[in-house]
Amino acid sequence: MMPRDAVLRRAPILLLLTVLAACADTGGDSPPTASLEPEAPASAPVSCPANLSFVKSKLVTPYPKLEEFIGKDALDETFSKPVDDMIQASGGIDPAIAGGERYVQLYQEVLKNESFEREQYKKDGLDQEWIDTYFLSSQDGLTINEAFVEAVKCRRDQKPASTATQDQVSPPAG
Repeated sequence: MMPRDAVLRRAPILLLLTVLAACADTGGDSPPTASLEPEAPASAPVSCPANLSFVKSKLVTPYPKLEEFIGKDALDETFSKPVDDMIQASGGIDPAIAGGERYVQLYQEVLKNESFEREQYKKDGLDQEWIDTYFLSSQDGLTINEAFVEAVKCRRDQKPASTATQDQVSPPAG
């Protein structure tokens, strides 16, 4: 049986790795907004990823082990959900970037303290396989969130400057 402290320390990794899948929960009760932008031409010079499925090949945790550790549904949604939906659910491009960067920093902190944390997990009675999977999945969380931030920045860099203000209401001329 896993000690209570170890369970509590495991919870953040589960939440962090699934942040992209869960970002739909941050949209609140605001109604969806329609895009006023025309679709990008097929010959756009830079192509932004539609979702994060391309990251799967960069993961260090064996996928079946990651599914077991994090949850198959959360992983499937993380890799298949359109980046545009994640941006909208996050409240827009800037909040999506800020949230992704915050998780990148958290994962970097976890990995920076790996040797200390490994010792703590051993003291808590966790087996070596669980500890190894935890840190491999932390590396994957970093990879996923870095890819998310880059995908959102790609979207931002392709949008014309005028779209940044199109949702704002202009005061009446007076």
